[in-house]
Formats: sequence, C-alpha cells, structure tokens
Amino acid sequence: MKKLLAVLAIGGMLMAIPSQSEAQVSAKLGLSSMTGLAGVEYQMGNISVGAGFLAGPIPLSVRYSLATEGNGLWVGLAYVLNKAEVWDDENFVDAKLIDAPLAGALVGYNMELNETLDLSLGGGYGVLVGAADVDGQDTGEPMLDISLGYSF
Repeated sequence: MKKLLAVLAIGGMLMAIPSQSEAQVSAKLGLSSMTGLAGVEYQMGNISVGAGFLAGPIPLSVRYSLATEGNGLWVGLAYVLNKAEVWDDENFVDAKLIDAPLAGALVGYNMELNETLDLSLGGGYGVLVGAADVDGQDTGEPMLDISLGYSF
C-alpha cells in the first residue's frame, strides 16, 4: 500500500509540474512494462521517466527517444517492482521465496497520432533480480510496451 501511495504521489507531482516549452507530461494507457496499465510519463528533451500500475507490480522506467517530436525510435530501461515470487537459492537448504523485481531493456517506436496523442510500440527482455537458477524456473521474461499517451 505504501508503494502504491508513493507512485500516486510521484504521478501527482509530475502532473502538477508546470510545463516548459520542451517539457511535457503524458498520461499513458495500455499494456506496458514501462508505464503499466495506467501511468504517467514526464519528458524533458530526449529523456523521459515514467511510473504506473501493472495489476499489482509497479513499473518504473527511463526512455531515450531519438526524436523529441514526431515519429521515432526509442530505447529504454524498465524496473518492475514485485514482479514475481521466486526462490532465492538453488539448493533449497536456506532457500526462501522472495518478491523479485524485473529489470530489463526495451526498444521501440513512437508514432505521433496528432498534437496530443501518441502510440508507443516496443519490446525487450528482462531478468528477475535475485532469482536462483532452479530447474523449471525462468529467471527472465519478455517485456512489452503497447501504450497510448495523451500529452498536456
């Protein structure tokens, strides 16, 4: 609950920051490891930071866009808190289940639909941080970004 309140506070703060000529705030909806099902993204020049909700886990992200306006490629890093419950040791003697975060890199393309709407499509791969390599347990998974953004 504390993490959820922290993300709400950060999102509210980012939305309340006065927009400068090259800075903008976007509300994002979609299926994304970068901004979740619903999130917020703050862009300043080519770099943007985002946070959101992903049906339990909380994604945090940093994205670098090759084009500040219009259509263009982007690369990003995502960190999803509490993504999976995994074993932390291979031999199970002192093993315990932990909530592991997912950290990974993504690449994608951003399409500007009009002045305020944009569509982002991308994918990548992430690793469950702290997960033991146990037979039958995956220590990584694909990451996806399909999101519609509204800039204001």
